[in-house]
Amino acid sequence: MKLQRGAAPDFLKENYKQWGKDYEQMRLANPSTRFNWRSYAGVPVDKQLKSSLNAITKNHCSYCDGFPLGTTSLETIDHFRPKSKYPCLAYVWHNLFLCCTVCQQAKRDTFDKKLLKPDVQAYQFHTYFTVNYSNGEIAANPAASSTDQDRANFTINVFGLNKPGRPESRFREYCLFQLAGKSVHIDDFSYRFFMI
Repeated sequence: MKLQRGAAPDFLKENYKQWGKDYEQMRLANPSTRFNWRSYAGVPVDKQLKSSLNAITKNHCSYCDGFPLGTTSLETIDHFRPKSKYPCLAYVWHNLFLCCTVCQQAKRDTFDKKLLKPDVQAYQFHTYFTVNYSNGEIAANPAASSTDQDRANFTINVFGLNKPGRPESRFREYCLFQLAGKSVHIDDFSYRFFMI
């Protein structure tokens, strides 16, 4: 789903550069240093960020759009450009995405400029992807350019969007949405990107 990202929380704006530099220095001194979120006003930064990120995604995973986070999957924060490779970006607002553990475990530390980022202004699901409405599988849009198809396939593979169980889950959710009619709000469903 295309995400509209607002401004970074004030506490992050004030501290992200220094916190990123500190983590980068720690990684230079010891590459196996484990990342731990800093605290601000006595509260871990990830706990404070989750409410802001949740407002952007409406409690959906930023990548697969699974909903609601925290019930069938843990609610985690993913570093789009991995903090292990880009430590100075560990606290950069536009690098942080709320996501499910399935997507985060599939992605791990993978990054390439081909990977589609859901908060980029030009991003639109249907530009890159199509959905098979009979089984829930996602594929690269055959009408897209070869570059865009390559990006779509790379993104599908990195997040494991067609791993067993995921297409079936999308198909079930689509059927439920069709049965519900106009009496429900789309944000109450997973996989909104192909229902509208």
